[in-house]
Amino acid sequence: MGQRISRYIISIVLLLAFVAPLSAQNAGGNRNRQSSQQQQKKREKTEPEVTYPLMNGIDVGVDILSPVLKAFGSDFMSAEAMVDVNLYNRFFPTVEIGYGGGKSMNDYDVSIKSSAPYFRLGIDYNTLWKKAHGNLLLVGLRYGLGSGKYDVTVPNLTDPEYVGGAEQTNLTDPIWKDTSNFVHEGMKFTMHWIEFTVGIRANVAKRIKMGLMLRIKYKLKASTDTYGDPYYIPGFGRYDSNNTGITYSIIYQLK
Repeated sequence: MGQRISRYIISIVLLLAFVAPLSAQNAGGNRNRQSSQQQQKKREKTEPEVTYPLMNGIDVGVDILSPVLKAFGSDFMSAEAMVDVNLYNRFFPTVEIGYGGGKSMNDYDVSIKSSAPYFRLGIDYNTLWKKAHGNLLLVGLRYGLGSGKYDVTVPNLTDPEYVGGAEQTNLTDPIWKDTSNFVHEGMKFTMHWIEFTVGIRANVAKRIKMGLMLRIKYKLKASTDTYGDPYYIPGFGRYDSNNTGITYSIIYQLK
């Protein structure tokens, strides 16, 4: 009888030893699942998932940075406007048009004046498209085209070292020894380029936004006239292989 009771006791102890870890494991798993579910519900409460329709409005804006820089002494200025369409709060097909110009004088008193219309066509992608606050962090691509006219003028120069202080023009015909001013007006140029853009757009009032855009520009193709290159290409910047620019726009959202 005693041995039988002992076997019962040992069996009960072994059964408890086997069941207890399973119960603890199940309890821990339940607690983990409950904690995970609570965290998920908490995230859903703090960051509700937003579903946007295809069309979410049209934004129109104007760049205000260039006129401000002109007021502080810049040699060049452009007037620029933009229109984009909000698709799913993710994609923003964009058109930008403008007109700009200015005049530069280098160390040799060579005056280069240019003016032209330009436009850009591209698309932006909103990396914050899941957010409900409406602010945008945009990355994008543009194709740009500018075509216009420019003047290159070199005035009469005074060179006391070679001509005793008398006024002379800077160009002399090597055969006839005649001198004349270097003046070429109405020359034509065309520039094609691409831009990689990064920018932010923030709500400041009902339907009013402010947008800051950094633009990294690369020349694709350019054609200029015979007697020199333009110094400045409206919409692109200095006549070079690449440029960096910034626009700061005030934007109104249409219905």
